[in-house]
Amino acid sequence: MSLGKIFIIGAIVLTAAAAAIGYMNRNQFAETTKDLLVTNVTLAKTEKDLSETKKKLRETEENLAAMTADRDQWRTKAEQLESDLGKARAQIEELNAQITAKDGEIANLKAENETKTKRLAELEGDIAGTGGKLAELNNELQATKTELENVKGILTIAQDKVSNLSKEKEDRQKRVMRNGVEGKILAVNPAWNFVVLNLGDKNGLASNIEMLIKRGGQMIGKVRVTSVEPSTAVADIVANSVPPGFSIQPGDHVIYQELLHD
Repeated sequence: MSLGKIFIIGAIVLTAAAAAIGYMNRNQFAETTKDLLVTNVTLAKTEKDLSETKKKLRETEENLAAMTADRDQWRTKAEQLESDLGKARAQIEELNAQITAKDGEIANLKAENETKTKRLAELEGDIAGTGGKLAELNNELQATKTELENVKGILTIAQDKVSNLSKEKEDRQKRVMRNGVEGKILAVNPAWNFVVLNLGDKNGLASNIEMLIKRGGQMIGKVRVTSVEPSTAVADIVANSVPPGFSIQPGDHVIYQELLHD
């Protein structure tokens, strides 16, 4: 066999082999394409199922969150109810204790009432047995009332005498009060508008006597004596007697001037 025939035969064999391989590749490509289409369809379905599964999962998570919130809310309500129940039980126990105490008080009051009822019956018996004594006591009461009226009359007479003696004493003191008697103001109470003087009964001072207030050589007001002690006296500042701009001060002098005395 010549070399040329060998090459021809080889070429034919190669061509046939290439054709066979191409046929096989075409069939394999077609099957691969078909498998790819099936795979794409399956993938699309899987993605759809996955999307639906994710959606259901989200819904499940949302439902679970809602159920968890409801559970927490109900748990809080249950805890509150337990707390309220505990308080209610404590209140019931306290009320029971109060009821027990009241029952004891009622029992004591009943016993006391029975005792007082018995005592009242005894007193009623004593009153029934002392009817004569009551009449006697009424007579004594009437006599005492009469004596009391007599004492009131005597007391009225005595009060009149005391009043007259006080007036006589005041008049006597006024007559004894010497013109020109001078003293000082020891204290001033501007809120109640009165002063305390260093003059008293032993100086001839008497109630209702008016005295001039002087500072230096200037008259700055008047006072009227309201109460007298042996060495001191209280006197009201005569209204509108103090000129504007002046105020009575401790240490100011007071002097009795009969010609200016009302």
